[in-house]
Amino acid sequence: MSNDVEHGGRVDPADLLLRTDWNAVEHCCPDVAPETPVILRELLDDDPRVQGYALRCLAEALTRGNVFYTATAPAARYVAAVLGDPRTLAQVTDRSAYEVPESGPQTPFPLRAGLMNWLGDAVVDAISQQGRPYGDEEDLDAFLELAPEFYEAVHPFLTSDSPGIREAALGALLPLLRLPALADRGPAHRDRVLAAAFGAGPHRWRAVDTLSSWGEDVSSLL
Repeated sequence: MSNDVEHGGRVDPADLLLRTDWNAVEHCCPDVAPETPVILRELLDDDPRVQGYALRCLAEALTRGNVFYTATAPAARYVAAVLGDPRTLAQVTDRSAYEVPESGPQTPFPLRAGLMNWLGDAVVDAISQQGRPYGDEEDLDAFLELAPEFYEAVHPFLTSDSPGIREAALGALLPLLRLPALADRGPAHRDRVLAAAFGAGPHRWRAVDTLSSWGEDVSSLL
């Protein structure tokens, strides 16, 4: 981790955005989607419509088809660094206009929750692809090496006043706790993981997978 983007042990997102060589990395669709730094800047735009579109681009361009690209890791690092920014509390939607006639209008949700959902989904995909990635293994490894930063970023929101943000933080935390790099963090969250595994929430199966990765017998939960 470069010292020029760290301040007091925390990553400075503005420095990260400025000092990353975005010309040296790319996402899936350079001729279609906006450039990665444009997507990242627009996540913190003043217009929630622009923010929602940027969230959609994040998923479609940086982790499209469960593939990890050279731009995925630095983009994810930026996303983790801005989770505490007040602008991520904006209520957004990421459903495009052409989807509305078929799927109906989307209920707005906090961008912060959407960003953590993206991170959590990406970690799940990365774990499932270890040893046999759809893309370049180096890009996958670069993403997983950031797990401690992801953990520090989502952990504070496990006790958020917003149910949607709490749920998204849990969804991101559970797969992170399966990684060897965070093995020492697991015991502190055992009760939380058990509650999710025995509950009926949307992340039940992630919790079961986490318990299984710890070597626990989950046969009664299957």
